[in-house]
Amino acid sequence: MKISGPLFVLIGSLCYSFSGTIQSFAPEGATPFTITESRMLIGALGLACFCWVSKKFPKSFFDFNFKYLLSVALCLYGFQLLFFSSILETGVAVGTVAAIGSTPIWTAIIEKIFYNKNPSGIWYLATFLAIIGIVFLNLENMNSSIHWIYLLLPLLAGLCYAGEIILAPKAMEGVSSESAMTIVMLMVALINAPTLFLFPLSWIASLHGLSCVFALGLITASLAFAFFFTGVKYTRATVASTLGLAEPMGAACWGIFLLHEPYSLWTISGILLILGSILLLSLLDKQAEG
Repeated sequence: MKISGPLFVLIGSLCYSFSGTIQSFAPEGATPFTITESRMLIGALGLACFCWVSKKFPKSFFDFNFKYLLSVALCLYGFQLLFFSSILETGVAVGTVAAIGSTPIWTAIIEKIFYNKNPSGIWYLATFLAIIGIVFLNLENMNSSIHWIYLLLPLLAGLCYAGEIILAPKAMEGVSSESAMTIVMLMVALINAPTLFLFPLSWIASLHGLSCVFALGLITASLAFAFFFTGVKYTRATVASTLGLAEPMGAACWGIFLLHEPYSLWTISGILLILGSILLLSLLDKQAEG
């Protein structure tokens, strides 16, 4: 069966977009660090079970490219730290625009400098539309009094996200994307483990807490990473990074339809612009499958 890379990236992004909605139901005491730990562990367990049943693990442990797997894990964890730290200073709106919106730009810059690859003409238009769409989604919550120095944190988060997308195909060479991401998530959980001594874990012990972490682990980690990084394997990095902007669009939609959050003409315009960007890349970019 031929895999449609852009479609898998899009599905993965939409799975990941449930993160904020599910976290909003988490019990009091949940922190980004404890959520990251439980999400990575359960996500790795879910993917490991899938790999075991479908025989997707390589025959030898040494088939894994641990240098690139560790690089992807550090980028993934770096994004978590930088993004969540940034929104404490900039707010969710500005942090999201700077981090997620800068990712395609970082990706294009890295690909040009290190691989001498240029995006297609359609990519520029689609990325412009998607970034404007993200600005519109967050426009009403923008805070103009933020000091420019705090914008470095989400911009660096965007750089980490771009690093994930560019390095992932190398990390998955010779092995299945699912088995590679199982190792990546275990690495992130190991890196993050010391923070568990700093924050309470009692909230996880309740049925409410367990439901949240299992939903986060299986939907926003196992499913999201399996689809997203399988898609990345068959999609140009610049295209994948722009399609990844569907994540904040999905989060806005779930907020409106599932949490009944208020919305405005700006919100709807942002959603439509990002949808237009996705259609442009999916239907018109002939390099999207390359």
